[in-house]
Amino acid sequence: MIATRRKAPRRNYDKAVRVAAMAAVCGGVLTAIACGNIPDNTRYTIVLAPDPAQFQAGVSLFFERRCGTLDCHGQVGRPMRVYGARGLRLGNEAGLRPTTGDTSIEEIASNYRSIVALQPEETSRAVAASGQDFALRKLLIVMKPLGLDNGGFVHKGGSVISSGDDGYRCIATWIQGATDQMACKTAANAF
Repeated sequence: MIATRRKAPRRNYDKAVRVAAMAAVCGGVLTAIACGNIPDNTRYTIVLAPDPAQFQAGVSLFFERRCGTLDCHGQVGRPMRVYGARGLRLGNEAGLRPTTGDTSIEEIASNYRSIVALQPEETSRAVAASGQDFALRKLLIVMKPLGLDNGGFVHKGGSVISSGDDGYRCIATWIQGATDQMACKTAANAF
């Protein structure tokens, strides 16, 4: 007589899979609770940002003229988008198009959000470390326009500013809380 092995009934296998899945889910939930991954509504994170009034007073114009052309950050597909009178315009009821009218308050506010939102955590750290060059060296908004030629990061547009020039001072002093408006104006008009 030949001994044959009986197969376990299918329902026992299905039940075992369900039990294992439920154990994994419960284990994951218990781990999350034990590790403190549940949001705590009593804790807040303070995020510091450069002064929007200083940005409006001159920094935005620098970015509009140096970075906001239609072939650069003045186009819809860019992650850091810059609006302005000479480039991309926000939708508006006045029918403003590139090269018509002045940059609107809404466009300046959008530029501010676009630039600060590029690296919100690092920007906050740089604002908190006011006056410390090491904090600026972590910001894309500073390092990309420097380009590789000037000790910065790769930038498709190449070097736009140099360390210590008016453009650099415009960005750096704004992040550090005391915008050099003359440097911003000089750098914006140099382009």
